[in-house]
Amino acid sequence: MKKSPTVTLQPQAVRRIAGRYPFGHSGDIARADDGIQPGEVVNVKGPDSSKVIARGYFNPQGATPLRLLTWQDEDIDLKFYRARVKAALARRAGRIVNTDAMRVLHAEADGMPGVIADQFAGTLGVQLRNAGVERHRDLIVRALREETGATSAYERSDTGERRKEGLELVTGTLWGDVPERVEFFEDDLKLHFNPMDAQKTGFFLDQRDNRRLMRTFVQPGAGFLDVYSYTGGFSLHAAKAGAKAVAIDKDSVALGALEGAARGNGVQVGVRWGDAIEQLDALVKEKRTFGAIVLDPPTLAKRRDDVPRTKRIFTDGAARALRMLDSGGHLLISTCAHYIRVDDLLDAARVAAAEANTDAEVQGVTYQPADHPHLLSVPESLYLKSVLLRKA
Repeated sequence: MKKSPTVTLQPQAVRRIAGRYPFGHSGDIARADDGIQPGEVVNVKGPDSSKVIARGYFNPQGATPLRLLTWQDEDIDLKFYRARVKAALARRAGRIVNTDAMRVLHAEADGMPGVIADQFAGTLGVQLRNAGVERHRDLIVRALREETGATSAYERSDTGERRKEGLELVTGTLWGDVPERVEFFEDDLKLHFNPMDAQKTGFFLDQRDNRRLMRTFVQPGAGFLDVYSYTGGFSLHAAKAGAKAVAIDKDSVALGALEGAARGNGVQVGVRWGDAIEQLDALVKEKRTFGAIVLDPPTLAKRRDDVPRTKRIFTDGAARALRMLDSGGHLLISTCAHYIRVDDLLDAARVAAAEANTDAEVQGVTYQPADHPHLLSVPESLYLKSVLLRKA
């Protein structure tokens, strides 16, 4: 093993980290060698042993100072990163169908803490979120280029996580000629986005399975409501199946992109700009009805303390949605917040149904798709949870 500085754990942290949990918090660390540079690879040991438990990035100034990479005796070099990318691609082989877009790397769940990589046809969108991957950016970018075969790639490392690591925000081209309009397909839809204007790496691939699910409930000519639509993936699928789709969002640029995508796919989607709850109230007053509704707000709960307030927002939205939902219609309530549990969604929906003076059957619970893996040893890698209801 390459000579590296050492970080020694507190006794209570040894079992958790030896069990492949990839995060070491400040309270887990007993001591660290002097002079460790932000993002440097370190050997991790227990307090009473000379044995190396794991290896990972260490950033003394980071919100999460220790991020584990491996529990094996191996160097962290180009060969290592290529193997991780190759393994991630192999896990996805044959599991992502009828689309040329997928998530290639899902950070810790693919053994690459701080790296998100989404591929859209021949173009790759990449985020590098911590000091360790920033320090190794050339190796990681080279590994992605060699293993994915993408002809171009852009970087969207402009997330708040980088600021917490003491890093500047970075965007731009990584290699090749990145098109101003990145195009890909999902089933019978042609989709596109501007890589420098879109949120995160460009498009929310994690709702792919739910978009397909909700499309199965569409009755031609019936109403479909997409609340917090962003660029309207749910709306486009529903409209393609013959629904009269309506999308609500407060991002006028995203709604403009949705209208362009609708025209490109030969469908129509009505858009309503503004606050979601206010728009829902207006639709209730207009006595609008819908055969299917999606309620998919942004993260909202970024800390545990945010959960009660967020549940109230879900309740307010779901109550209004249930009032407008046809009898026998379907409502999908979805969250991308790690701290919101399925039980929280069910609690919010239960209160909402009472406020709407109706009842509903829980028809299913869904999670993120296969290209956004949930690793057992990393509870944080499970973030997308959705509850499907059928109105009585």
